[in-house]
Amino acid sequence: MSESSDVREFRDSRHWVYVTRDQLDFNKVISFVEDPTAGAVVFFSGNVRNHSEGREGVSSLSYETYDEVIINELSKVAFSTASDFDKIVKVAIGHRLGPCAVGESTVVISVSSEHREAAFLAGKYAIDTLKRSVPIWKKETWIDGYDWSQNASVIEQL
Repeated sequence: MSESSDVREFRDSRHWVYVTRDQLDFNKVISFVEDPTAGAVVFFSGNVRNHSEGREGVSSLSYETYDEVIINELSKVAFSTASDFDKIVKVAIGHRLGPCAVGESTVVISVSSEHREAAFLAGKYAIDTLKRSVPIWKKETWIDGYDWSQNASVIEQL
């Protein structure tokens, strides 16, 4: 694991996970998973939208986490994604922390595999598992105030 003032990450030859307070770089995530053995690369971006369940006029989101565990928990998602699906070549996951404006990407996932079906399934698994098992909290700001997201779920261990 390496650390700098704005990025914390883990990277090996098949897995890359990171968190940052800066904008996420789509090209770096896609470039990481590209490989001559991969016939498919799937990319997902989760973006801030201007509404939430029961709340119109959302203007921003802010994400917080436990710094001590975030890279380890994201790594678990990447490792399980790579091992649970047939012929996955590489997995990359990036997540923003801090404030994010409407339209900005807050999470990116890219998966490469020999064939497209496995890449699509693995990408969906990665975002669903991240949302279920990684301790990241979302605060919503809207016209009349702010509060923690109403769509929180119980954290499950991988």
